[in-house]
Amino acid sequence: MNGPILLLAAEGEEAAAVLERMAGAAEIAAPWPVFAGELGDREVRLLESGIGKAAAGAVVGWAAERFKPAAAVWLGVAGSLNPQLSTGDVLIADDAVQWDMDLTPLGRAPGELDSGERFVPADVRLTDALHASAARLGYHHVRGRVASGDKFVADPETARWIRETFDADAVEMEGAAALWAARRLGVPMALVRAVTDAADTAAPGAFEAFLVEVSQRLALLVEDTLTHLDG
Repeated sequence: MNGPILLLAAEGEEAAAVLERMAGAAEIAAPWPVFAGELGDREVRLLESGIGKAAAGAVVGWAAERFKPAAAVWLGVAGSLNPQLSTGDVLIADDAVQWDMDLTPLGRAPGELDSGERFVPADVRLTDALHASAARLGYHHVRGRVASGDKFVADPETARWIRETFDADAVEMEGAAALWAARRLGVPMALVRAVTDAADTAAPGAFEAFLVEVSQRLALLVEDTLTHLDG
């Protein structure tokens, strides 16, 4: 691979878990917190975007131009929509959808963009590598679909609607926008999430309680993936 690998996260705790495992980490002057270093014997750039789809799309666009990366992994936490996923479990996304995109008055399906895209695919090679790593580490994990929206879901009815409408396995606030921007810019990107909560009324408390712990598990997963990544 030519160029560094981007590792992107929305939350400070998510990024900090990766930073702790990086060798030779040094901060770079940038519009976001950005660090250069190595992880899994790979040259990486770690970026903390801030929460939400606008932040995700902006940081991917800036980083693609600034670093000319070979690949990227968006990582972080999520709320589970799939009863097979509990706290600490991992969802490796095959694709993602913007669940709050609504052009249905114009004849579009829920989540469909004006370009006709609805389910934005993740890079298959990187996704397969994350899957292999999760199996190697003994993590309980599922491959599936992420639903992204500019709303923290803490309502069972909203969570049920998202699950039923999009067949989604987890809900968060950045992944679909990040994948869409990366795909437009020709950057192979994978999306991986660890579960903190069940997207219900207890979600805010569970999110805060488990954010650091599951972020650390995810950082180990990404490190193992890069260590064993071919090319």
